[in-house]
Amino acid sequence: MIDTIAIVGGGISGTLVVLNCLKHSTKAITIHWYDKSNQFAKGYAYSTSNNLHLLNVRASNMSAFPDEPSHFINWLQKNNLPYTSTDFVPRTIYGNYICDTFNQLKVQNPLVTINQYPFEVAQINKSETDFEIITSSTKNNCHFVVFAVGNFLPAHPKSTNLDYTAQPNYFQNPFSKDIIKHVNEAKSVTIIGSGLTMVDVVLTLSSNDYKGKINVISPHGYLPNSHSEPPHNAINPFLDNTKKYTLLEVLSITNKQLKLAKKENNNWFGVIDSLRPFTQTLWLNFSLNDKKHFLRHLRHKWGVARHRSPQQSMYVVQNLINNHQLQLIKARLKSISFVNSQFQIDFSNDSLNTINTDVLINCTGPESNFEKIDQPLIQNLLKSNIISCDDLKYGLNCTFEGEISPNFYTLGPPLKGILWESIAVPEIRQQALNLTLKIIA
Repeated sequence: MIDTIAIVGGGISGTLVVLNCLKHSTKAITIHWYDKSNQFAKGYAYSTSNNLHLLNVRASNMSAFPDEPSHFINWLQKNNLPYTSTDFVPRTIYGNYICDTFNQLKVQNPLVTINQYPFEVAQINKSETDFEIITSSTKNNCHFVVFAVGNFLPAHPKSTNLDYTAQPNYFQNPFSKDIIKHVNEAKSVTIIGSGLTMVDVVLTLSSNDYKGKINVISPHGYLPNSHSEPPHNAINPFLDNTKKYTLLEVLSITNKQLKLAKKENNNWFGVIDSLRPFTQTLWLNFSLNDKKHFLRHLRHKWGVARHRSPQQSMYVVQNLINNHQLQLIKARLKSISFVNSQFQIDFSNDSLNTINTDVLINCTGPESNFEKIDQPLIQNLLKSNIISCDDLKYGLNCTFEGEISPNFYTLGPPLKGILWESIAVPEIRQQALNLTLKIIA
């Protein structure tokens, strides 16, 4: 009997599972692959056509396959593209790499049959032997399900009244291609959130020669750090991967390493980077209280320290700040309303203040609590108890290997509550390989 696999999601998580099936399967399998946006192999992240939108990881660590670390570099060289291993490559080129790899492997392995469906999955029914995947136009039975749904849109900024969300100049999706059409005549744009997605939006505005005022509102007022150029030296690991640490112990040890780095004139980025191979194990071993404390008090500081932007990207942001076109406002939102064809944003820093803006863009980060995601499939799966939230409501309840229930798996962002470090290609590609080898065994 031919094993049948349903993969729900066409972004990088689902695509890496497909690529590994093509690469490793030595038996006949059928894959039913679903993506409602019909952006198979690219998703939102790599569908951009803007060459200013760069990867935030150097090319040397962006191979699709953990067992072939030079795969992406070799592809760049084969296609005569002018990038080295230390460069931050445009995301549109990375999308082309993933698509090209998919097309090549699809030809090389005739044992794998792939059916692509550009439809939204409305329901997944579970029986004793298999799963029934239902869309508005199709119905398929599968032995395995890979729930590769990636990131969701951010929650709306909190306000006493959410009527503003119905306005066409409000963008819950910061990657919407309609943003540029709406800002051309706008005198002011306000971005809620100051992380890496904000940088992408600012680059979009700048590359389209936007001359109006840009406000960026963030409760902590942090901007992303820039990657070091040239790359900083690695720091020797200072944690024992076989030992269980409390959050307090990790903080104490890390602070000592940061002081040592400063004393020895080493870049402190190296200290944070040296934690990355240990992060998942540390998180798995933390108590629930430690995890909650981290999320409440340290999450934003960790995000700034851990997630950096290429220097050329941050140069654009800093230049707009220096020219007084972009204003970073450290404040907490109080309310948003739509008055006289503008958004009225009330916020509090030292006092209560108000700004009016023509366009409002939500860059607060993806919603992780599945109970708050207003999509039929998610709500149906929750009601039928096929999925449930983890204890932190930061993703799905599952094993660290992504098993939600027998033959029903997830990977990538839905594992954030379980592993914390689970949103970047270096982690997702390993999950995809491990999951694929388990399914096709």
